[in-house]
Amino acid sequence: MTMTAEVASPAASRHVLWIATALGFACGLPFSLLIGSLTAWLSNAGVSFGAIAALSWIGLFYAFKFIWAPMFDWLVPPFANTIGRRRAWMGLCQVVIALCLFGMTLFDPRVNITAFALFAVVAGFFSASQDIVVDAWRIETAQDGRQLDSITVRYQLGYRLAAIIGGAVALLLADIWALANDAAAAWPGIFAGMAVLMACAMFASLAAPEPLLQTKPAGTAAQDPAAQTMRRRAVWPVALGWAIASAALLGFMFYTLANPSASAAEFRDAATPWILLLTIGLPLALSFWLARKPGALEMGGGARTLADILFERVLAPLADIVRRYWLWAIPILALAMTYRIADSIWGSFANPFYLTILEHSNSDVAVASKMVGVFATLGGIALGGFALLRVGRMPALIIGGIIAAGTNLLYADLARGGAGTQVFLDASGLGALFSWLLSGFVGSVQATGATIFDGVTLGNGLTRLTSVILMENLAGGFASAVHVAWLSSIVNKNYAAVQYALLSSLALLIGVIFRPRIGSFVDAVKEQGLPAQAERFAEVFVFAAWIGLVAVALAGLEWWRQTKSQPAVAPA
Repeated sequence: MTMTAEVASPAASRHVLWIATALGFACGLPFSLLIGSLTAWLSNAGVSFGAIAALSWIGLFYAFKFIWAPMFDWLVPPFANTIGRRRAWMGLCQVVIALCLFGMTLFDPRVNITAFALFAVVAGFFSASQDIVVDAWRIETAQDGRQLDSITVRYQLGYRLAAIIGGAVALLLADIWALANDAAAAWPGIFAGMAVLMACAMFASLAAPEPLLQTKPAGTAAQDPAAQTMRRRAVWPVALGWAIASAALLGFMFYTLANPSASAAEFRDAATPWILLLTIGLPLALSFWLARKPGALEMGGGARTLADILFERVLAPLADIVRRYWLWAIPILALAMTYRIADSIWGSFANPFYLTILEHSNSDVAVASKMVGVFATLGGIALGGFALLRVGRMPALIIGGIIAAGTNLLYADLARGGAGTQVFLDASGLGALFSWLLSGFVGSVQATGATIFDGVTLGNGLTRLTSVILMENLAGGFASAVHVAWLSSIVNKNYAAVQYALLSSLALLIGVIFRPRIGSFVDAVKEQGLPAQAERFAEVFVFAAWIGLVAVALAGLEWWRQTKSQPAVAPA
């Protein structure tokens, strides 16, 4: 079935734009809270780095949401006959998210982190599900391409506003409302307030126009029975493998949170290779098998079974890359999955590193990371686009890999006291400039009588932190822009959306799955104090820089391939 919306007049169109803004806010708020501010809460509460790393696996829901997206077309939610299927799904997701955010406030993560994590996991799943439904509503509601662009822009506006509220504002309030002897005391109140905002989003869902169902003409081409059998034989082992891996990841997460002991580390070391084999190795091996089978990738019309959906979203994108590039598919996929690993492997430790190891305040992090860092990322994206035009895709890809890996060394210097960074800032004059800008910004706000920046600690420490975050986010934005451009160049237009989504998801999995190792590595010297943990973090950042150079080498190999040969087709 296809859908069209029940809106057409200019007044109705303006109404839809406001609804799109509100729904964008509803999608961005839980993501900002669960992926960013949650780690600050856990850091203020003194939760171990290993537990923070394990809980960061919530982010995988957002990466792999395309797998269960068809469920929202097959299942009928409560009240669908009354308010419509899309509105019912959006409202249901928002109710569950609001209840889970409030439920998290009922448990102290220092006392019962398992129950705390359970609410966070459910909130993460329904948050990713809400993204699926809102994206579908956004596309189905638009009357034409122009209105779709307008709705998308307003959706992004709401999403970015939610990121500011759930990120910077939440951190600033955490300092304002914190008790003198308990830095984590403010977070239950903050999350309760955010739960109220999420509950208010239900009014936007109820006010949204429900797309009208229309019958889509059925396909006429029959599916080849032999090819269909072949696809089913391939897809069900992959589905089973992903189910086992998902259960293992969630089981390990809760086991680690409930039993932070040596046995958890042993389980992690034993399970990680099997998880990677089931999620990446098995699908890739079957893709090589399918690429040699004539007609295996040609989907006919007619009914679409669950096996067909899974095949289109997992195996078909991989098998198409193998069919077009054959053995070159291995380094190409390795590059796609490792290019941003230098950042993603420690991403969940950013706030804990700033707050616990460097001992900055929540307000410091709000200014340096959630304000300056956001604009730096946008600037890096713009620079990446400029580089693509001036030097070309592959040189820009290598430059992005080098600077993204190199900025990890700046964090290593911060972990060791920041002496090298301070020398650079003093010699270049940037330190005085950054200090003047920060003092002027904070001072101008405080001059109005506002107390929101009272927790900011001006000085060399904040200047160093801001400058490093600025440079890292510039490099990250640059690398993201050129990486997206390169990924877009290798995907097949017939599989563009699912191929890009699958490669992005697998890349995130590679980085996220190793985070508990980093947490355990740092926690191992916890009894020796912050200096020992800081040195461990420095070693992690240096290691991340070396991993980033592996991606640079793969980018160089890909550049050489492009200049020497055309993609090879697998023999039939």
